[in-house]
Amino acid sequence: MVATQFEIEFRKDGTVHDENAVTALLDGLAGVTDLLVLAHGWNNDMADARNLYDHLVNSIDAVAPNVPGIAGRQLGVVRVFWPSKKFAESDLIPGGGAASAATENDAALIRALEELKRDPMRLGGTDVDAARAANVDRAIELVGQLDASFEAQQEFVLRIRAVLNPDEAHPDDGSREFFEREPDVLFDRFREPIPVTLEAGHGGAASLDEGGAAFFGDLLEGAQAAARRIANFATYYQMKTRAGTVGQNGLAPLLVRVRDRRPDLPLHLVGHSFGGRLVTAASARLPANTDRVTMTLLQAAFSHNGLSRQFDTQNDGAFRTVFDDQRISGPILITHTKNDLAVGIAYPLASRIALDQAAALGDADDPYGGMGRNGAQHTPEVSVAETELRDDASDSSYTFTRGSVFNLVADRFIADHGAVTGRQVANALLHAVAVE
Repeated sequence: MVATQFEIEFRKDGTVHDENAVTALLDGLAGVTDLLVLAHGWNNDMADARNLYDHLVNSIDAVAPNVPGIAGRQLGVVRVFWPSKKFAESDLIPGGGAASAATENDAALIRALEELKRDPMRLGGTDVDAARAANVDRAIELVGQLDASFEAQQEFVLRIRAVLNPDEAHPDDGSREFFEREPDVLFDRFREPIPVTLEAGHGGAASLDEGGAAFFGDLLEGAQAAARRIANFATYYQMKTRAGTVGQNGLAPLLVRVRDRRPDLPLHLVGHSFGGRLVTAASARLPANTDRVTMTLLQAAFSHNGLSRQFDTQNDGAFRTVFDDQRISGPILITHTKNDLAVGIAYPLASRIALDQAAALGDADDPYGGMGRNGAQHTPEVSVAETELRDDASDSSYTFTRGSVFNLVADRFIADHGAVTGRQVANALLHAVAVE
């Protein structure tokens, strides 16, 4: 059962906002048998993040009495806050396929560019960086010239690239190509519609929930649509980078401090959406051969090759060190579902960047699919002993084992990108906790 909870807020560079909160955490570990570390997705504000945590903790409390090995444990919970962003669905899917989509695309493009000026230090902030703003303002000036001017298209790409840090670019998600392709080639690839095969009953892209990632597939064509996709990809990349920075520079050192205080304390990392990338980045910075650590990724918004070994016969995933250096000892659970249009539609755009012509864009066969859509791919540690998220009935036990990855198909219980706080999720999570 959850005995005590702590809140830790990180700034965009990974520094802790309030060191007193860390002191309270470290001093409050006495009597805690397990520490759950929860990281929200990138689309949240502070209120939404707290709401997510409240619902998940309530589900954990509800199912705990029925999970073998949990009785008598006193769970501490760290609720992580980091400077993510939230976007309106109308900006992500202009017009939702309506006849007015082209007009709404133009407005969404400007809003996306204006948002790129902001680089908040804390969650919910509106800080504007002067250098970023100068590049974005110039990009906005170029918008009216994009249909007719090849030079304007090239400069637009270069101005957007200039506001991004290429250090987090990696071949596992197409982001390296975003920086390496010639600007004119990149712009042309973004012109093309992003076709996505939706499951029956979804009703098209317009049915996406507002808890999605920063961009979605659509059928618009032309220079203005290309510019919007480029701006939205830039925002996606910015949040990918920030999640990695907070995980590596913020959460990982905090976990080391926790272990310095309580060397025996099991740690259970839980991340939703881009919070999944945050906790994975943190785990990759833990000391080699770290014992008694589990990880649960709930509809994680990063590459399904992130944990892979030589996914393209040459390159490992960005976080392969998690296994190669044994930085996580316990099971890793990954929920994934065709219902998650936020992840399932976002990743086909990476295929377009990389000039990939795969028919199954975004699916497991696409080199650039998402973790929350397909689970971990090309990862030898994936076990087939458990492959589905099950009901939370009292006899619904899992056989999770240490050192393995479990891709759990969640079609029955996770209806969309944000629906990750139900009892079925809590049940699986606690079964992983019980292993350590």
